[in-house]
This record gives sequence, C-alpha cells and structure tokens, in this order.
Amino acid sequence: MQEVLRMLKTRDAVHVAELSKAFAVSEVTVRNDLSQLAQRGLVARVRGGVRPLERGQSELGFDFRLRLEVERKVAIARAAAAMVEEGEAVALDSSTTAYYLALELRTKKELVVVTNGLLIAAALADAPGISVLVTGGMLRLHAMSLVGDLGADALRTTRINKGFLGARGLSLDLGLMDLNPDEVRIKREIADVCERVVGIVDGTKWHRTALLPFVGTDDVHAIVTDTSAPSAAVEAWTERGVEIVCVDPADAAPPVAAPGLRRFSAYSR
Repeated sequence: MQEVLRMLKTRDAVHVAELSKAFAVSEVTVRNDLSQLAQRGLVARVRGGVRPLERGQSELGFDFRLRLEVERKVAIARAAAAMVEEGEAVALDSSTTAYYLALELRTKKELVVVTNGLLIAAALADAPGISVLVTGGMLRLHAMSLVGDLGADALRTTRINKGFLGARGLSLDLGLMDLNPDEVRIKREIADVCERVVGIVDGTKWHRTALLPFVGTDDVHAIVTDTSAPSAAVEAWTERGVEIVCVDPADAAPPVAAPGLRRFSAYSR
C-alpha cells in the first residue's frame, strides 16, 4: 500500500488493472487494499482506482509518513547532522526527516535544539549534551507539532545558527513550500531567526509544489537531498546560489532508535 501512495505523489490516479499487473496479484486483492487506504483517509476512490486527496482535504499522520522513504530520510539526516557543530543552537521543524536528524544529533555536545515538534523534542530529551527548547503553542495531532502565536512569540526572542526545515515541495520561483497554513507560519518564524536555513527534502519532493511557500529561494542557504533529485532542478537551484548536498540512500544504515520511542521507528514494524 505504501507503493500506491508513492505512485500517487506524481500521478493523478492509479487503477486496479495496472496495479494488479504490476504487483502480480488479483484485482480483488488490489480492490481490498485500495478500500483500506480510502477508509483510512489516505486516498479518494474513483471509478476503477484511486486518486490523491485534494490539497487541504487531509494529511498523512506523522507515524505513517515516518515509514515512507526511510532510507532517503536517514541518509539526508546523517549528512545534515554533519553540518552541525557542537556548541551551536539549531532549529528543527516537525517534519519526519527532522525526526531522523534529531536521532543523529543525540551524541552532540553543548547543543541547543529549538523545535516545534513534540516527537523531535522527545527523541532528544535524555541526550546528555543537548538542551531542548520547545516553542509552545496549539497541538496539531497529525504532525505532532505545536503551532500558533505562543510559538511565534517565543521564536522572535531567539537567534539560531542553523535551521533545518522539511518541505512538501519546492519551487524555484517561490522557494520551499508546505501544505498546512499553521505549519507554514511557524516554519516562516523559524527561518526568520536562523542565520542559515537548510532544506532537508528527499528526491520525491522535487517533483511537487505545495500550497504555500515558507522561505524564498534566495533565503535558502543549502538543501540536503538524495541522488534521485532531478539533475536539472539541482543545477537550477545551484545557479541561484543554493548549496546542494546529494547523498546516496544506499549508504544509509538503519536509523538510531530513541529510547522510549521505538514504536515510531520504521524498523520496528
């Protein structure tokens, strides 16, 4: 079923007959699987198949997204962690790639991490060399994130060395983009107080845009991605002065497991 969701990232619909042929299973099996996806609110049924949900209609839960593109996200997280110097203050948003980055940061010393992600904060809570500042705000269950005025007000009084932000899509004209207006607002607030803004996006995001931009292209200092990112788009962003770091997902070992949060690990299922 995860493969169906991956296919829908770049297509308007997928159909029962093609899925039956692609996966060598009966059409009855495919219909049952598609019905389960629809019942979970992950796709919409159409005649003969399914289509993606309309923008703003729904949002995949954090736990489910955490299990998508794991190898890419882990490789990106390791490369992003290498950019963090001990003694710095860094910001992580509530994205799943930021969660894997948090796991990679656990061995750092004298690090301050600012985040609006509850699971990101929990992943770092018992790391002895890290102080965690949670922004506060209203809880968004789907993302396990805190948004709203409280978080924005707290961020305005800080100055952060580097901010690592996930995105639902990219646009050379508009920058890094996301879907939910509340998440977009807090991401903007994070970006505004960071000396350097680093996008952490896997290769699937380069083929998509989203509803709202949260940081303009000229304000992005670097993007860490994987080798599946389209070369033409990478070159175009590089020409705009953005440093692009491409990593090979094949080199990624399983992610570090955070104590007490193993049920969120993609390798525990």
